[in-house]
Amino acid sequence: MKTYKNLVIIALGAASVLASCVDEPDKFELTAGQPTINYIRLQDVASKDSLLTEAYTATPICIVGENLTSIKEMYFNDVKAVLNTSYITNNTMLVSVPKDIPGSNTGKIYMVTRDADTVTYDFKVLVPAPVVSSMTNEWTAIGDEAVINGQYFVDDPNQPLAITFTGVNNSTNIPVTQIKEITPSSVRFVVPEGVEEGQLSVSTIYGKSASKFYFHDSRGLITNFDGATDVVPQGWNISATYSTEGGVDGQYCQVGPAETDGGWVEDLKLPFWCGNWSGDPMSITSGAGIPLRNFIDFSNWQNMSFKFELYIPKSNPWSAGALQIMFMNYQDAANDSWQNNTYGRTSADGGLDLPRALYNPWKDTGSFDTGDQWITVTIPLTDFVYNDDGTKSPKQMSINSFDSFIMWPHEGGVAGTTCTPILRYDNLRVVPNL
Repeated sequence: MKTYKNLVIIALGAASVLASCVDEPDKFELTAGQPTINYIRLQDVASKDSLLTEAYTATPICIVGENLTSIKEMYFNDVKAVLNTSYITNNTMLVSVPKDIPGSNTGKIYMVTRDADTVTYDFKVLVPAPVVSSMTNEWTAIGDEAVINGQYFVDDPNQPLAITFTGVNNSTNIPVTQIKEITPSSVRFVVPEGVEEGQLSVSTIYGKSASKFYFHDSRGLITNFDGATDVVPQGWNISATYSTEGGVDGQYCQVGPAETDGGWVEDLKLPFWCGNWSGDPMSITSGAGIPLRNFIDFSNWQNMSFKFELYIPKSNPWSAGALQIMFMNYQDAANDSWQNNTYGRTSADGGLDLPRALYNPWKDTGSFDTGDQWITVTIPLTDFVYNDDGTKSPKQMSINSFDSFIMWPHEGGVAGTTCTPILRYDNLRVVPNL
């Protein structure tokens, strides 16, 4: 009886192995020998007749050849590619050019076989010109350290990375001479003497690009709290204070410290309501209460961004309430929404919020401060689409929305923890996207 049971067990085991083989007839196995590449093309079938001798980083390609199943590892220059055996056959291999920038661009693919042999193939990896997307603080003082952020910052020994600023009479001839640190996505350097407002440029061995921002940008200035415009905080119960100590550019505005759990706190709001209680606000062309669209061109507002410099000290971090930023048509503001502190949630608009942006950098970490440094915050006007609870607003911005303005930490749809933040603002502006 035991013998019979053993025979059954053995038979079942053999059947299991056989079934496994049948279930995976195309299971990938490394083969002996060396691979041969006949040609390389794009993975897109529509482009199959376009043969490649070079491609940009992260490009999906199809390698066509023989005995490609002998490839255990593949390197583009000195960067290892990710191989998925599900996409490798004897004659084809689907793979992407690695996204990482090669440290040494030899112009070759290196294929390491099962038997540890290395086979090469001529193929050039192209790296895009640098992308200069942002500056940690666009109003960094001359002589101070600044950080730019982006992609493809390559410092090749044969052609070192270089940064050039706009100089006198809009010339771009002020080079950075003190570069402190370079990574593929950031560069830290000292702002040189003699630079003026404008774009900066970064050049590498792979090309040259201008920044997507202006250094010391004063375009579309709502206010810098130094009297550069006549726009001043205007509304009920404003508790803002002003100082130049530790400022980023002259005088700045501060709200707080004030305790908040994300609910309404009068001492943290900063309103700029247009009008002067005597007649049509749109007739005001200068002085306090002027509608923003009377001195800033919002005709292409969908291609503009709201920017400001922000400082939150380590001693008073922020951990409750999204910073609600709202532009409002003067008629909406007149519908009792600002007098009653409801700011866009009125009976006149059906109880629905007017669209706004929600800036909430603490929501993922639980708390946020700027490390006792000034930073630049950038929010595209196309992101002004939310209700105060974080849901999408049924209303949309228009060219008529840019009369009054307010910013304050309140609600936002994410629970936080009670805090006593200090928020310092400077250089409130709306600028064209580059």
